[in-house]
Amino acid sequence: MRFPFDWKKITGRFGTLSEYRKANGMQAHSGVDWAMPEKTPIPAIAQGTIVLQQFSKVLGNVSVQRVMSKDGKLWYVGYCHLKAEGLEVGTKVQEGDTIGFVGNTGSASTASHLHLTVGAKLKSVFGATSEKIDPIQFIKDNK
Repeated sequence: MRFPFDWKKITGRFGTLSEYRKANGMQAHSGVDWAMPEKTPIPAIAQGTIVLQQFSKVLGNVSVQRVMSKDGKLWYVGYCHLKAEGLEVGTKVQEGDTIGFVGNTGSASTASHLHLTVGAKLKSVFGATSEKIDPIQFIKDNK
């Protein structure tokens, strides 16, 4: 597995509760944010299959990829706030293939960035933070 972008571009870490989030009554951050210019290609973090394309009021355009960890468990990776829909459902991708393009869609986005989530269930991409794990740790554990 690979990180989608350079560490220096991380603007929001998993589990943090910034002053902005507190002031707006938001929960702890449920993913990792990478600030990137709009329309930057987003590379897949791993080999897998696109299982969902959806518009979410909060997360904007979302592509969800099902991937397998080293221990053989299936996980769901959400690529959120995309410029437009990404790859079609059922598309098999290799690590590094372009999933979509960085955007600024959805009510939880204030600038162009990638919000990456990893969860044990498909629905955890859109909520259920108890079913999410830190994407950075997930990628490190599965390199």
